[in-house]
Amino acid sequence: MGSLMWFIVLFCLSITRMSALNFFPDKFEIGEKHTSVTLTCKTNKDSVTWKRDTIEIKESDFEKPSGRSLTLIDLQEDLIGNYTCWSDTGLEDYTYLLLDKSKEDTVFNINCTAETLSCTEHIKCTWTSEEFTAFRLRNTRDNGNWVSQPVDGLFFLPHSTNSYSEESERLLITGEAVSPCCYLKTDYSFYLRDIVKPANPNISICTVKNKGSDKQIVELEVMPPSSWPQPHSFFPLKHQVEYQIRHNGELKTKEWEKESKIEVEGHIRKLRVRSRDMLLLSQWSEWTSWKNVHDRETRTRTKERGKEKKRQKEIRNKKNHKKTGKGKKRNF
Repeated sequence: MGSLMWFIVLFCLSITRMSALNFFPDKFEIGEKHTSVTLTCKTNKDSVTWKRDTIEIKESDFEKPSGRSLTLIDLQEDLIGNYTCWSDTGLEDYTYLLLDKSKEDTVFNINCTAETLSCTEHIKCTWTSEEFTAFRLRNTRDNGNWVSQPVDGLFFLPHSTNSYSEESERLLITGEAVSPCCYLKTDYSFYLRDIVKPANPNISICTVKNKGSDKQIVELEVMPPSSWPQPHSFFPLKHQVEYQIRHNGELKTKEWEKESKIEVEGHIRKLRVRSRDMLLLSQWSEWTSWKNVHDRETRTRTKERGKEKKRQKEIRNKKNHKKTGKGKKRNF
């Protein structure tokens, strides 16, 4: 049964068109343009027949079959494809051949961030390209495994960086990409401290003084995200609050360090906060969602609207009651 399944798998791969290559083949070879590449069929048979996709290969100036080997000369895109070798008993082996474009000026964009310096949180990377159809990344510095299945477009890569010691060695992220014709390999090197971007902080409004006036004071408390390392005194964050003035819509900002609480003055409609590592001057986190600041005037209008809705409902109910309460005259 095992050999039968192996035959089925190889047969399916042998007829897979390169236009559908949206995964990394288990077995592939790469070659640069205008070079020669030799493919070897893993079999105990002395002689095999080679095919590219579904076309049988005959000896030519660019394709030289010899026993279990096939040499391709002056590699061009028309020689790229899925090569299979066959014996008198059937399919023996397969190899995808791809054109290596790693040395060309190919546009690629790998971006990585980390919510913390701690190794308990994975590095999050994205890689996009219009030319390639399948991607995979690995943390080469820590001898990590390939990650080829992104989650919501993100590759999550583990690392072994110690957040309590000086970072002496750069991380090395290796990326590979394939398309129906081509292959690309690239490296992205950085210190973890250079890509730290904290998760959103937690915010709460403690008190609102002098409500409804231009001297209104909002006391705000900001706490680090749960993923941020502890003790927080050893890993301090810098915070920035952005707030909107109620009467004219003007946006203002204010920054502070270390302390979790801050007082913001003004007749404020809403506010939001972001944070970053105070010592490393890391990237800012994303802004939190806007948080409304309810003052006395707002609550008064809300109560008045509520009372008006209640009054209108009572009027409607009375009208409906009068309509349904009118009985028909009895006939004697």
